[in-house]
This record gives sequence, C-alpha cells and structure tokens, in this order.
Amino acid sequence: MSENAEAEKKVPPAVAARLASMKARKEAGLVGRTSVVPLWLDRADHLRAHEACHASAGVWNRTVSWLRDQWEAGESPGKEDIRRFVTSLPGEARPFHAHTAQAIAYDLWDAVATSRTNRAQGVKARAPWREKKYRPLSFTAGFGWRVTPEGRLALSLGRGRGRIVVPLPGVTLRDGRPVPPKDWGEIRLCWDRNARAWSLHIAYSAPAEALPGPVEGRPTVTVAIDEGIINPMTLAAKMPDGTMKVEVLGGRQGRSAKRYRNKVASRLTSRMSRCKNGSRKHRRLVAAKKKVEAKTERRLHDFDHQVSAKAEQFTREVHAEWTEHHKMVSGPGTVVGVRLVAGDVRGIERNTNKKRRASRSTRQQLSQWSRGRQEDFLQYKTGLKLEHINEAHSSQTCPKCHTRTKVRGREYVCKNPTCGFRCHRDAVGGVNIHTLADNDGTYVPDPDLRIEVTYRRSQTGWSPLQRSLHAYHQNVLGRSGAGARREERRSAQNRASRTSTTSAGVAVDSASISDDTTTRRGAGRALAHVA
Repeated sequence: MSENAEAEKKVPPAVAARLASMKARKEAGLVGRTSVVPLWLDRADHLRAHEACHASAGVWNRTVSWLRDQWEAGESPGKEDIRRFVTSLPGEARPFHAHTAQAIAYDLWDAVATSRTNRAQGVKARAPWREKKYRPLSFTAGFGWRVTPEGRLALSLGRGRGRIVVPLPGVTLRDGRPVPPKDWGEIRLCWDRNARAWSLHIAYSAPAEALPGPVEGRPTVTVAIDEGIINPMTLAAKMPDGTMKVEVLGGRQGRSAKRYRNKVASRLTSRMSRCKNGSRKHRRLVAAKKKVEAKTERRLHDFDHQVSAKAEQFTREVHAEWTEHHKMVSGPGTVVGVRLVAGDVRGIERNTNKKRRASRSTRQQLSQWSRGRQEDFLQYKTGLKLEHINEAHSSQTCPKCHTRTKVRGREYVCKNPTCGFRCHRDAVGGVNIHTLADNDGTYVPDPDLRIEVTYRRSQTGWSPLQRSLHAYHQNVLGRSGAGARREERRSAQNRASRTSTTSAGVAVDSASISDDTTTRRGAGRALAHVA
C-alpha cells in the first residue's frame, strides 16, 4: 500500500467527508457565505444556551492549557490530537453535542495555524493564550441541527438533553433568491453582549461571482484605490478611450455615526464615573451605553457594506467595458483580468501618540477607521486579492507635470504656472496610485491626461418628503396586523441628486450618474479642471 493510501486511511470519516464536500463545492463553482439572522429565545432556552456557551469557553480554556503544556514538554500535537483530547473530556465538562466539541478543537487548530503563518510572514502574532468566558455554539448539518417535520429548526445540545427549537429562518442570495435548508452548512448560535440579543450565523454555498484575476499572457485592467477617512474609497481606472475614470465615495454617514457614538459614550462615561459600581443608576447607564454602541455598530457595518458594494459595482463596470473593447479587437472568447491595488496605509494608526504624529482628534479617527473591514468586504464580493503598494506623496504629486505640491484642503492645485492642473485631492491620489501600479512604483507624468470624476454617496440620502412619507407608511404597516413586513430605509430612492458640467478639457459623463450620485458646482470646486 502506498504512503498516500495509508495517509488517507488514517483520516477520520468526518474529516474525510468535510474535505470531500469542500472539494465538490470548489469543482461546482460554489463559494461559502454566511447569513446573520436575528433570533429570539424564551427564558428557558435562553438560560440553557447561556450555560452551554459558558461551558464551551471552559472547554476552550482547558484545551489551550493542555496544548501549551504539550509544547513546553517538547511535543507537537496535530489537529486530530487536539480533537481526541477534547472528546476525551468528561461529559459534565462539555454539556453539548459531540460535533460542537469537535468544532472547538478545529477552531483552535485553525487559530494556531493562522498564528504560525503570520509569524512566517513577519507579522507579530501569538498562538491562542487568553482565557475566554463565552464562546458561540456550533451545530453541524444533519447532526447538530435539522428541520423538524413541523417546519421548525431544531438545535441539538447532545444526547439526553432537550433541543432548542426555533422558527425556521429565511436565507436569501444577493439577488433575492431563497436558499433552501438542504444547502445550509454549519450554524452558529452567537450572543451580542452590547445588543443583548441572539443571532444565527448560517453558512451556505452560493454560485461564485468572482471576477477573473490577473494572469500572465492575458489582458489585465488595473483598478487603483485611494483610501481615506473623509472619503473611504476613491477608485481610478483607465478606460479604453484613454480617459481616467475616477469615482469618489463619500463617507459622511460613517463619520456622523462615529461622532454620535463618541459624544454619547463620553457623556455616559462621565456620568458613570460619579456613580457607585453596581448601583441601580450605574447599571442603567451601562445598559444605555451598550445600546448606543450596538446601534452604531449596526450602522457602521451597513455603511461598510454600502461602500464595498459601490466599489464592487465600479470594478465590474470597468471590467465589462474592457471586455467589450477586447471582444471587438481580439474577437470573442477573450478573458480580461482585473487587478485591485490600494495604497498601503496599514499600521498608520500605530504609535501616533508616542511619536507625536497626530492630534488627539486625528488619533481617534485613525483608531476608529474601518479600512480593514471595507477591504475584506470588497475582496469577498469581487473574489479578487487586494494588493498594497507604497503611496508616498501620491496626493501631492501632479499627475500631468510631476510637480510636487503641499496640499491644503480638499482640492489639489498644481503650483506649476505652466500646468495649472486642478482636481479633487483624493482623485489625484487614486490616479497616482494607478500610475504607480502600472509602472512598477514609478511616477510617470501624462501631459495628455483626461480625468472623469464622479462623486457618489456611500448611502442614499433622504429628502424631507421621503422621510415623512416613509414614517407614515411604516405606521400603516404596523397597524395592518400580522404578515406585514417593515421596509428598510435604504430601499427608498434618493432624489437629491445634482449634476453639473465643467470647463473644456475634462470629460464628465453626466448621463451615467445614478440616483445616489452627486457632483459639485462652480469653477473653483469643479469635478476636474485643466487650465
């Protein structure tokens, strides 16, 4: 018997089935996604779930302690060794399903493997060491959870323990099509301590919508991203006609939500400092602070999704135009790859106070910048790997004449009198990052540069009439009884759009500006201007 056959024979059946399922999904062109569904539990199920989550954290802590003892003794336990240790614990220590205990072992091994990979890449990381007090419960398909004959979802806590039975949640794809329970995978029962609410994280398989990545030998279009606090993303790409297309995504809604949270949290913290810990007033203030933090987190999570969705739409539109261009030039069947490149601002928030590099308000904005989550969402939606390049002086260098100008404000004005280039500061940064990406990190001036800049809201705005009509409509739905679904605010159309044109030498596609797109008026605040 060959070595490969012997290795396959040693793999446990559950692991082999899991690997086979992952391979089948990959061959079928499916990707894994997760849907978060709010959940309400009655008092009895609420207490049982809380006890099981505490017990899950206890198993994690015991396993981490055992693993570190093994390392100190010179041993190197593997993934299945951790699983065998967890399953060998007495039943009183793990009052939940056996597959839930296995999920703890596999999650710990994934965390160890991730820390080793990060250290190999030069990232400062540690293996799991901190004790947990709470941990979500995992339920595998067919064993941990199943659909009852009555059409409800049953979550198993193991043999001899009652199940947690809840209404069957609804899961939909991004295009609105429902996902049947037979296509669901692992389900996790999670508790949000700020919102004080349960939720189900349901994994499922969906058709892959990934864009083709860059491959040597086929045409590739570059989409450059300049990230910032005021404008989360500014995307730039060169079009087939030679025009540099730029889209600036505004971040006013996200900054407003953070400012509201900071002000309310500061006021409540000040009041809490004058109360005795554990008093009734102190508990009420703590609950109020958690409520505000949970509300803001939901708003910011939605905001980051809106930003990444607009960026994904821009990327797909650019890819579609280049695909049509190459079809006319090279014939049908040509595949155009997409390369995502962003300026490297990772770690910019570190040591800002120690090195006196920023003021107190700027340090707060940097520490609350959700750049990483927006990048993860964009990679998740496009299926592309985001590259990072050095963006030094990208917002100070004129893309036409290569003159460096210190920028004051949001508008870039070239100090070279023979050039006179004017444009939005973030648009200049996006164009220069695109130039650096296409020229191996070197600035190359383009005297014939033509820029088309579009300003777009990350979230659609509301007019006063829309607000009043929406409130009235919601009240009508609330009085209509059961069966009526309340609508989301972001489902309304935005009619507060404005368009304008600029001076000669600048291309502006005002016909393609969507409902949630705005432009600026005036020569001094034009979209882009070339003197």
